[in-house]
Order: sequence, then structure tokens, then C-alpha cells
Amino acid sequence: MTYEAYAPIYDAIGQGRFSARMAAWAMAWLAERGIDQPVRVLDLACGTGAAALVFAAAGCDVVGVDQSAAMLEIARGKARGARADILFLQRDVRDLEPRTKNQEPDAVTDGSRFDLVTCFYDSVNYLIDDGDLERVCAGVARILSPNGTLIFDLNTVAEYATWDERDSVTHDGRDCMVYNQLNYDADTRLATGRIVWFVRELERWWRGEETHVERAWGDDELRAALAGAGLALVGRYNPMGGVATADAPRLVYVARRLDHEDAEI
Repeated sequence: MTYEAYAPIYDAIGQGRFSARMAAWAMAWLAERGIDQPVRVLDLACGTGAAALVFAAAGCDVVGVDQSAAMLEIARGKARGARADILFLQRDVRDLEPRTKNQEPDAVTDGSRFDLVTCFYDSVNYLIDDGDLERVCAGVARILSPNGTLIFDLNTVAEYATWDERDSVTHDGRDCMVYNQLNYDADTRLATGRIVWFVRELERWWRGEETHVERAWGDDELRAALAGAGLALVGRYNPMGGVATADAPRLVYVARRLDHEDAEI
């Protein structure tokens, strides 16, 4: 499973910093538009809890969901260290449906609502099968409060087009080195990242690797999945500060469960 062996490396080299910045961006986006600060926040694919900690520090009631037990173990430890009351649950983000009568409900499926749902650091690209995107959007729509907000980012087709059997060093430190071998199949729109790392313990170096598969979702597919779930796209942004065009390597989508027509784009 992805992000199991790699979990401690992910956190040690600071990969959660982007999610923390996105969480701060999300709170600023809401405030700038006069939208009340969310009371309850659900962070999907929460990883090691970087975004969840930002929301908790702002006074929100936060639930984090991730499929990786190793990532969640780190997240819980960080929350304890920060004395943050965050509930972390291990589950698939595609499984946001209400529990059946024979299953024990949890904080995601007990019928309660969230004012803000987030999914950061291209986690949406990990939805690789047909129907996955629609399934997640429908699940989010069910648990969003009226006028609630969904914010997520993802890598674009333009970014994956650069994954042409390319090797990329993502971290080169004194005791840890990480590199990715990147490939993209334009026909299937599947991207493969083989992550290899070396960690030094005393005088020995240890090697590990994981292979991650991601999918390039088009803007038309994203809009259709959101609309099909009853979510209105109200903004599309370039997190690097440039123009939010299809040529940008990463885009942020903001959608809301609106009681009236209020789309920005």
C-alpha cells in the first residue's frame, strides 16, 4: 500500500508543508468572501495531519481521513504534541456513504455535516478508476452542510506531460536522499512515480521504495463530477499565483453546496 513505508520519509522531509499552506489559503479564501469560519472540517487524505493541525489551531472541530495507517499514526502523534483534539480515521475517501444498519457509524457516516471539506496535495489524482471521482464528489455532497465548501487541488495534464521518463531528486540531505522516477502514458492518462529513498542510520544507508500511480483528470471531467453531485464550481485558482489555465501544473478547485446560483466562473 502507498504511503506506508514512505510515511516517515514523507514527514521527515517536510512534504506536509504544502497542505499546511493550502489549509491557511482555504481559511483566507472563506474570510475574504465574508463566509463564516467553518465549525466542522473534514480533511480527506489527511496524510500526517499538516492541514488538520492548521484547522484545529483556528478553533475548528476537525476530522482527518486517510487510508494509510502509518500516516495516521504520525498524524495522531503530532496532534498529541500540539494538544490538538483531532479525530483521525482510517478509511478510503471513496467510502463516504452512510453506514448500513449493521455497521457502526463514525464521525463521517453518522449523518452529521461538515462546513468545509478539503483534499490537498494532488490526492484527487490518486482516484484512478472510472467512477472514483464521481463517487467521491457524491459522498462529499452528502456530508456538506448547506452552503458548505469543498476545496481540493490536483496535478494537471500539463504537469504529467513533463513526466517523460524523468528522474527528479526531491530531497538531498545529509542523512536522507529521495528521488522519483516519473513516467506518463498519455493514452491511459496514468502517471507512475517510483519513489526511491536512502536513509542513513549511523554508518549504514538503508534503501526503500514505493510506486505510486496517479490519473490526470481533465477540467471537463472535474466540472461534470461536481455538477453531477449538486456542487457548484465557484472558483479555480493557480496555487503558484499565476493564471489558472490548463497549462498550469497544479490547480485548486473550490465548489459549494449552494441554495442559489452563485458561480464565479
